[in-house]
Amino acid sequence: MTNNRKSFIQSLFVNLKKSDYILLKFIDETIFEIEDSSDLDIWWNDKDQDAILRYAQSHPNVQKVTNHSQSFMNQLFIFFKDGSFLQVDCLYQLVRKDLVYLSNDYLKTQQIEKNGIKTYTDLCLFEHLVLFHQLNFAGVPTKYLQYFSQLPSKSLSLIIHQFNQKYQTHILELSTVSSFQSDLEKKLKKYLGQLKVNQLFNRLISKANYLWDTFRNLKNQRGFLISFSGVDGAGKSTILEETRNLLSKKFRKKTVVIRHRPSILPILSSFIYGKKQAENRSSSRLPRTGNNGNRLNSLLRFCYYFADYIFGRSYIFFKYQMRNYIVLYDRYYFDFIIDPKRTNLRMNQKLPRWLYRFVQKPAINFFLYAPTEIILQRKQELEPQAIQTLTKGYKSLFSAFDKEYTQEYFSIENIEKDKTLHFISTQLVQAM
Repeated sequence: MTNNRKSFIQSLFVNLKKSDYILLKFIDETIFEIEDSSDLDIWWNDKDQDAILRYAQSHPNVQKVTNHSQSFMNQLFIFFKDGSFLQVDCLYQLVRKDLVYLSNDYLKTQQIEKNGIKTYTDLCLFEHLVLFHQLNFAGVPTKYLQYFSQLPSKSLSLIIHQFNQKYQTHILELSTVSSFQSDLEKKLKKYLGQLKVNQLFNRLISKANYLWDTFRNLKNQRGFLISFSGVDGAGKSTILEETRNLLSKKFRKKTVVIRHRPSILPILSSFIYGKKQAENRSSSRLPRTGNNGNRLNSLLRFCYYFADYIFGRSYIFFKYQMRNYIVLYDRYYFDFIIDPKRTNLRMNQKLPRWLYRFVQKPAINFFLYAPTEIILQRKQELEPQAIQTLTKGYKSLFSAFDKEYTQEYFSIENIEKDKTLHFISTQLVQAM
């Protein structure tokens, strides 16, 4: 059955029949063979730069389109009604930082048609791949090396010979470009620096555009936080890992998982046992088994953890959010309100609940729960009464916070994994 993504791609290129474009890095026989995890990179030489954006916005199978514009391209993030996803990069110029590596005039001379799709010659494809990846300190990915290795030996030899002759390099075989080569990168930069498009006034314009794009990216492209809470056995860890895979593999987002708190301050026991031994002791100990009964001790310990949330906020922002990461918290501050015993604290929930107003609030917060009997089948770490009490407490807290704060707080009954992930995916699409 054809999904929304595939049917959109098919109709898109029918619609673009009269447009001036090149589908970059196209190694399949037909567009139907493009992998579901692949982006579309399109060199766009048409005067109507927003044609693809408007087409996506008006397509009946599209649920949502967001776009991010830069001086040399416009990125489209297309979310379909059936849950599929497509990223389309419309490139007006092939540039790495302030260096144009394939000029528009040259691309125009290499344009060909392959099964009704406008693309470029294998020589230009090879140039594009080697230049792009070497300038990004990387090797050409395996799938492209396999494509060239399947060409007739004479054709491949001619491509490598023409590349070497043009760029004054000494590539002998495909394996040479499978990894980053500093000598090769230097030779490529030397050749590119001599091109008219990269000299004098043109280079200054490219530098200015690069600096402006960098500034706009820092300002506009920021990641956000998502928290996952749940009693042990509610399936939190499984759902969190599936969400991480969904974000990184399907939506092509950078992610990081952080446990409970920012952790710019070490575990308290590390002052006694050392960092490594303290972490081993913490991971091996069952939850809610601490025997701390001293309220003053608990208050001091909580103040220490609270300070980590306050000071760690800037750390998380600059290290991850400013770099467009989505931060996934495996548990969060809510444990101090509902389940302080988990962190060996004995205290009333009023203080941590009131102080939550000063804590960085994740954009989306999920509390996962399940019937007591199902949780006990998964894990037998808590008593039935404790499971019921904690579940009731979290649900009540999330319901109150959802009314009190602008962020999203969801309590999800996690019995069917696919149903849970579908709901989470829906919320992620709305947030991105």
